[in-house]
Amino acid sequence: MHKYAPDADADIIADLIRYCGIALRNWDSVLVSFSDKTETDRVKANFLKKKLGLTDGDDVLDAAIAKVGEQMKADRTKNRVTVYYLLADAFGRLEDFRPKTKAKAKAAPTAAAPEPVMAPPPPPPPAPEPAMAAAKPAAPAASRKLVKPPGLFWPFTAALVAFGGIAAVIIAGSK
Repeated sequence: MHKYAPDADADIIADLIRYCGIALRNWDSVLVSFSDKTETDRVKANFLKKKLGLTDGDDVLDAAIAKVGEQMKADRTKNRVTVYYLLADAFGRLEDFRPKTKAKAKAAPTAAAPEPVMAPPPPPPPAPEPAMAAAKPAAPAASRKLVKPPGLFWPFTAALVAFGGIAAVIIAGSK
């Protein structure tokens, strides 16, 4: 991706990957073959027209696909996510793939008309203390220390039980 778009946005790439979804699990569908007319028609119909909602003529869309194919012709494998990124960039539609929370944050500073500044509302009055608060004990619960048993307690206990079992078998066998 960064070979063709050095300043590619990671959030947009992640959303394009999410859009491609399960198709990226199959190696054949990860790649786009520009020499296959049905493949380029599929990109045009499903991505450009359906996903991006472009209404341009087929000749304009085919020219954009061919331009991206020419741009990537040095690569033997043309990654679908890279192709989609370059096509969305060519039509100025990369922001369609920006996560909604970041799109709002980026769109706010570039708004044409500034929003009116309003004074913040006054803070709410403090809540009254409940009557039961005075009856609580003053000593914090954190003052109690937990006593931790020694680290060898359980191994010694297991050894003692095993020794007792072996002794019982020996005694029972000697009678």
